Amino acid sequence: MSAGQKSVSAVTTWSVVKQVIAVTFRKAWPLFVVMAIATTAAALLELVPPLLLRRIIDSYLNAGQLTGLTYVAVLYVGALIATSAVGFVQVFVNSYIGQSILLELRSFMAEHLSKLPMSYYSRTPVGDTISRITSDVDSVNSIFAQSAATSMGVSNLLTDAVKIIAVLIAMFAISPRLALIVLAAVPVVYFVSTYFRRNTYRTQQQVRRTVGGINTFLQETFSGMRTVKAYGKEDEYADRFQQPLRDNLKAVNGAAVYDAYFPCTMQVIRAATIATVVWFGTKTGANTTFAITIGSLAAMADLVTRLFAPIDSITGEFQTLQQARAGFKRIVELLQEKPEEKETQYPAVTASLSRRDGVAVDVRGVDFSYRHGQPVLGNVSLSVRRGSRVAIVGRTGAGKTTLINLMAGLYKPDTGSVSILGYDPYMVASADRRKLVGVVPQNVHIFEGTIRENITLRDSTIPMGDIERAAKTVGLHDFISGLDKGYDTVLGVEGTKLSRGQGQLLSLARAVVSDPAILLLDEPTSGVDAVTEAAIVSAFRQASQDRTIVTISHRLSGILDAEEVHIMGRGRIVQSGSPEKLAGQSGWYSVYRQLEDLGWNTE
Repeated sequence: MSAGQKSVSAVTTWSVVKQVIAVTFRKAWPLFVVMAIATTAAALLELVPPLLLRRIIDSYLNAGQLTGLTYVAVLYVGALIATSAVGFVQVFVNSYIGQSILLELRSFMAEHLSKLPMSYYSRTPVGDTISRITSDVDSVNSIFAQSAATSMGVSNLLTDAVKIIAVLIAMFAISPRLALIVLAAVPVVYFVSTYFRRNTYRTQQQVRRTVGGINTFLQETFSGMRTVKAYGKEDEYADRFQQPLRDNLKAVNGAAVYDAYFPCTMQVIRAATIATVVWFGTKTGANTTFAITIGSLAAMADLVTRLFAPIDSITGEFQTLQQARAGFKRIVELLQEKPEEKETQYPAVTASLSRRDGVAVDVRGVDFSYRHGQPVLGNVSLSVRRGSRVAIVGRTGAGKTTLINLMAGLYKPDTGSVSILGYDPYMVASADRRKLVGVVPQNVHIFEGTIRENITLRDSTIPMGDIERAAKTVGLHDFISGLDKGYDTVLGVEGTKLSRGQGQLLSLARAVVSDPAILLLDEPTSGVDAVTEAAIVSAFRQASQDRTIVTISHRLSGILDAEEVHIMGRGRIVQSGSPEKLAGQSGWYSVYRQLEDLGWNTE
C-alpha cells in the first residue's frame, strides 16, 4: 500500500478502512470467504432451536405423542453443537483477519510517517506520535478483531445484523402481529442509543487526548532522566505527572458514567418488550384463549430473546466502539498530515571524482521559517568551492544549524535555492543523498543494535570492506577490533557502551562510509575534553582528504582548518572571508576573536 494512493485532503476514516481491508483481502481472500459462509451459517442455525422447540411442544408434548421425540431432541442438541462449532470458526478466522488488518494499518501509518517532512517532527511531540501508532491503533482493535472474551468486531457485528434479519423473518412467519409489536421497540432503542453514542464519543475523544498527553510526558521525562537525576528533580517531575494522570482519570470517569447507564437502560427496554409480547401472545380481544399455539408462543419468546441478544451485543459495546472511533479520528488526523512534496527525483546521482573543480555548495537568496511569520533565515547566499574547508560561525540561534539542515536536504527553503554538486538536495532520494552529503550532527544518536548496524544504518548493500575503511579513517577500527564480537558488538540504549568522543567518531564513520563528496559538521567538538577533542580533530582531518567540508561552530576555536569563514547573525551572513583577511578587519570576526581571547563565552 502506498500513502500516495489517496490525496491528503481525501483521507477519511472510511477511506482508510477501505484501503486496509482491500490490502488484507488481496492477501487472505479465502479467509474472507470462510468468514462469509460462517456468518450465514450462524444466522441460519440461530433459527433452528426455537423452531424445533415449537415442534416439540405442539406436535409431541401437547398431542401426547412421544414417538420421534428423541430424534427431534437430538436435532435440537445437534443444532446447539453446530452453533458452537461455527462460533469457533468465526472467532479464529475473524481474529486472524482482524490482526492482519491492524498490521496493515500500522504499516500504512509507518510508511506515511516516513514521508512526512521534518517540519512535522519539529512541531509534534514524539510521545503523541507514538501514542497514535500504538494505543490509538490498539483502541481500533475492537472494530476489526473478535475474541471469545469480547465477542466484538466488525465480523461479529455483521453476524449480529444477519441474525436480527433472520429472527425477524421467523417472527413474522409465526405471528406478524407480535413481530410488529417487537418492531415498535426499535425507534426507542434507536433514540436511546443515539443519545449514549454521541456522549460516549465525546468523552472517548477526551480520553484519547489525555492518553497522548501521558505518553508525551513519559517520553520527554525518561529521555531526559539523566538531567532529572543530576539536578535532583525526581520529586518535582513526579508531582507534575499527577496533572496528566488526573486529566485522564477525569475523562475515563466521564466515559464510565455513560457506560454504566447504557446497559441498564437497554435491559429495561428489553424486559418491557418481552412482557408486552407475552401479554399479547396469550390473549386475543376480550377472550381468554391463546392468540397462537403454546409452541408458537414459546418459540416467539425464544426468538425475542435471540433478537435482543445481538442487539445487546451491538449496542452494549458503545463505549468500546466510540473509543475505537475516537482513536481512528486521531489516526486519520495523522494521515491527513501533508507529506513532502517532491515532484521529481533524479534518476541517478553520481558525485564527480574531480572534487576540486567547480562549486560544491551554492546557496542563493534563501529565506526560511519553521513557522509562518517567524523567519529564521533571510536572504542567505554563499558559495563553497569543491575540496575547500568552510566554517560557519555565529552565536546560538543565529541560524547555523538551520542552514546546514537545508544543505542536507532535510527542509525546503521558502524562497531561493540550494544546490549540492548541481543537485537540489531536497529533491534527491534519501539513498542517493548519502553519496553526496555526509552529516555529523551535534547531538549524536546511537541506535540500539550492533556497531555495524549503527555505521550502515542497517543498509545491507554496504560491504564490510567499506565499513572497516570508514572505521579506520576515523580511528575506531582498533577499538572495535578489541571488542569480543568486533563489529557485531551490540551497543546499549543510546550508546551507553561508548564514550561521548567514541560516539562522535562513530557518527563520523556513519557519514563517510558511503564516501560522500561533502561533509557537513555541526559543532563536532562540542562538550568534549581537550584530549578527546584532539582525537576527533585528527579523525576529521583524516576523513577530509579531498572532500568539501562545511563546519558549524559557535566559537572560532572550533573551526577546523577553515579556508573561508562566514559569520552569521540573526539569520543572515554578516561577514565573510579567509581567517587571515577577517583578522585584519574590524567587524564581527574581530569582535569574536577578542571576546574569546579574553575568555568570554560567545554562545
